[in-house]
Amino acid sequence: MAHTKMHANKNAQHAKKFVPYFARTGLFAAISMASAMAVAQDTHSENSNPMEEVTVTGMRAALDKALDVKQNSNFVMDALSLEDINSTPAITIAEALVRMPGVSGVRDRGNESQAAIRGMGPRMVFSTLNGRELATSEPGRAVRYEQFPSEMISAVEVYKSQSADLTEGGIAGTINLKTLSPLNHSGPTYTVRAGLQYNDAGADLPNYDALGNRFSLSTVHSITDEFAIAVGYSAQTQKNAYASFQGWGMNNDATWQPAFADGPAELDGNGTRGYAPWGAALELKGLTTEREGLIFTAEWAPSDDLSVKYDTLYTDVGLFEETPSNWYQGLGNWDGGQNGSYRDIELEGDYAAAATAVGIAEVRHVIAKYRQESSSISHGINVKYDGYENLQISADINYSHAERDGYWNAIWFDQYGQTIRYDFREGSEGVSAPDGGNVLTPTADGALTFPSWGPEEWNQANANEGNHLEDTMLGGNVDFKLAVDAGHLVGVDFGIRHAGREKENSPTSFVMTDPEQATAMDRLPEGFFTTYEVTEFPSTPLVYAESYDALAEAFYGGVDYSQAELRNGDYWLVEEVNNAAYVKLNFEGELAGFAYNANVGVRHAKASIDSTGYPGGGDTLQSVSNDYSHTLPSATINVDIHDDMVVRLSAARAISRPPVDEMRAGEFINLTTGAANGSAGNPYLEPYISDQIDISYEWYFASESLFAATLFYKDISNYVGIETIGTFQDENDPERSFTISGPVNGDGGYVKGVEFTFQMPFNFLPVEGFGVYSNLALADSNVMEFTPVNNPYTMAGLADYTATADLWYSNNRFDARLGYKATSDYTTGFTWNGAELNTIAPEASLGLSMSYTFTDNISARVQAWNLTNEPARLTRDNTNASLMRYDEYGRGYMADVTFTF
Repeated sequence: MAHTKMHANKNAQHAKKFVPYFARTGLFAAISMASAMAVAQDTHSENSNPMEEVTVTGMRAALDKALDVKQNSNFVMDALSLEDINSTPAITIAEALVRMPGVSGVRDRGNESQAAIRGMGPRMVFSTLNGRELATSEPGRAVRYEQFPSEMISAVEVYKSQSADLTEGGIAGTINLKTLSPLNHSGPTYTVRAGLQYNDAGADLPNYDALGNRFSLSTVHSITDEFAIAVGYSAQTQKNAYASFQGWGMNNDATWQPAFADGPAELDGNGTRGYAPWGAALELKGLTTEREGLIFTAEWAPSDDLSVKYDTLYTDVGLFEETPSNWYQGLGNWDGGQNGSYRDIELEGDYAAAATAVGIAEVRHVIAKYRQESSSISHGINVKYDGYENLQISADINYSHAERDGYWNAIWFDQYGQTIRYDFREGSEGVSAPDGGNVLTPTADGALTFPSWGPEEWNQANANEGNHLEDTMLGGNVDFKLAVDAGHLVGVDFGIRHAGREKENSPTSFVMTDPEQATAMDRLPEGFFTTYEVTEFPSTPLVYAESYDALAEAFYGGVDYSQAELRNGDYWLVEEVNNAAYVKLNFEGELAGFAYNANVGVRHAKASIDSTGYPGGGDTLQSVSNDYSHTLPSATINVDIHDDMVVRLSAARAISRPPVDEMRAGEFINLTTGAANGSAGNPYLEPYISDQIDISYEWYFASESLFAATLFYKDISNYVGIETIGTFQDENDPERSFTISGPVNGDGGYVKGVEFTFQMPFNFLPVEGFGVYSNLALADSNVMEFTPVNNPYTMAGLADYTATADLWYSNNRFDARLGYKATSDYTTGFTWNGAELNTIAPEASLGLSMSYTFTDNISARVQAWNLTNEPARLTRDNTNASLMRYDEYGRGYMADVTFTF
């Protein structure tokens, strides 16, 4: 039911985008002055020419359209339009999404990926496409938004309050991606866009071209007044190579190490005690990302009473990495056995954040490749019928499927007894071979000469690890809207939903063998190996091969994937059925002279789960079943306290279902890098629960202008966290132990915060044509993760602040936008293994977008992102001294031309 407005004047409208992040309060101190200036300029305009009507175009029209959606919504929410997305420096929809109020993201391979909202991580964010839940190629429920090229999505809506007719799942919020409705557009129109992309981090890599490209075409065609179609295709090749320095965690487990019973063991033989790292790695990722998207929508409205819409969206993302690496192993000071082998130690607390490891490092020179292909397809058909008096019926059937195939292949050479110096300290990250070290010193011409067999013995081996994941969803819902005339009660909405899901994870692995043991270097042509030195931070030379495939062909006759065998302990299948029903009462009228609308409703949701796996990694499949149900009341009131002011109050109980992979029936064991460890699932998990309230004030104080402030409070229970559920010893290696971690439901706590949004154009000299968009979100919580036991992480996703600030210019044919984004440090689950948590350091990035419209049919655009080359730094163990990874993604640039006819 649309929100009734007392004000019809377009001056009470809105837009949105931000200015640099000045401080937590400095920006908003200027709001009163800016608002007064805006009111004054509107008053002056009205007095000077009361008949003048100003039409905004380009970026300003995009901002205004998004504000219109926000103002007329019955939710606490924010929106982006297609034009807004295109004016933001964005390769995918993810870069635009994280600029919205209270939304933050983690960069993966240089691109924004999953989203957190209001300090709550991806596990409590619900994602839909045209209102329908999406299957995902991730192990949980989270959506990787970088799979969607920016051309494929026409609008983004982020719902932060609840309603009975909103599908359950998003305690933090619901992100709805929308595709175009062709009957809303005249046609035919055709749009073609083509351009180039460039990433400077890969500019100097051998056998690598840092230049990528992008292309898209689309058409909207009104075949008749009742029938229209929209078709679009997008293709991108992004060359986003980068260097990464990684740590494997610290050896601080006293369970099997008597030397650690009273704290850290001695390191240098002179009384210096500290926890040493298990190892480190240097990687150079020669990465190519290829994205394709295809969209088709057909809409038919044969009468005013009936409309039918079919839409489908297909995406495919391929990652191709050639990854020469150095692994620095054999460290860790197991049970104090390497005492005296460390010198020049730099301690941060109890951790040896930097040290020289003398003669104990095993340097593994890895030549690897990683390929991954993720695809998704979504179909939906929606029918609406208004032929009954006072009753609207809509029915929706939808299907969504996603899958991911990935394989990591590696051949390595081990060099023993080396001296290396590692440094995990912030600002000093890197590794080097100090005097006395013998780690691959290249010859003058850059060619690699392998040391002779002897004290610096070389050993060669390989590993091949793959994964196939499929996620399939089939669902439908029927909704009824009954208009009534009973005083303030104006409508009753009710409906039902059914959705079935099946998600299966099938990991495989194998080791290649060779009758001749594959140790003869003379199989390779001269100059096959070279070395390369990373310049982004201190490093030792990497072994650089012509390609992994060429090396595998020379040593093993190629890679034979038919050798792959299922890793039983990592396999799982989860089947889930969700049913829901709701009823909602809608009210409109006046209270004490103020126009309002409101709704009160209740939704009942029930889920049944069947989880199948191989307990203990054995050979026998076992299934476990569980079910739960929850009743979810909600109420919202929106009051127009003035022609240009809206106050919203919403209260609700909400749930977020547990991640799918955490409900698996099986165990995963990692023996590849760092400390041996494992994780298990828990089919008996209950969903997160939140009792929450939102209070929002929105002041549309001038045309295209907004000041908004929103308070929120959530009381979360049933929080899902990771605990150690067992400690085991490797029966094949008595000195090697590992812990098994698994998800459990805990108590929870509160999450509270405030969000501000401020935007306005400057319609007065000397800054006419300029404008600002800004938002700032502050969050606080007492919810803690369950690990580390003695120093637990803050809740995953909890950023103390997120801020966006854009300064834009829009005048005639030229648009420009300078955008700044800042986020505090917060806890995140960066890897596939949900049991592993990390802290991501504060980040601040700067981007620029400029466009020029030459004619009504031709325009050009130039964009740049990460102009300050902001690195991504993640740490382990909730301490800054235990580095997880340090990535420098470089700066990205894009230029394209658009033809419309």
